[in-house]
Amino acid sequence: MSEVKLVRLQTGEEIIAKVEQTDTGYTLKNAAIVLPAGQGKLGLAPYLPYCEIENGFDLKEQHVMFVVDPITDFANEYSTSFGSGLVIPSGGEVIGAPAGLKLTT
Repeated sequence: MSEVKLVRLQTGEEIIAKVEQTDTGYTLKNAAIVLPAGQGKLGLAPYLPYCEIENGFDLKEQHVMFVVDPITDFANEYSTSFGSGLVIPSGGEVIGAPAGLKLTT
């Protein structure tokens, strides 16, 4: 089963997508590239919008620096725009975050 993950490529691009690990790397579906939007904000745009990749695409492991879980709010933003539309409820204090940091919905 695929999960929403954040993938950083060796080129420095960061992609959020539904990711499945394969024998040789990863398959990404409904991929969106993470772009700086100014003033400390991030934006999402379709990854390779000029290609027909409805069934996803494969990345070789050698091209991937790391794969991590995005924070809940970011995963929800992705899911709303590019995924199933389902969101995970959030709120409250972020464990391990700097003192006073809270997430709001």
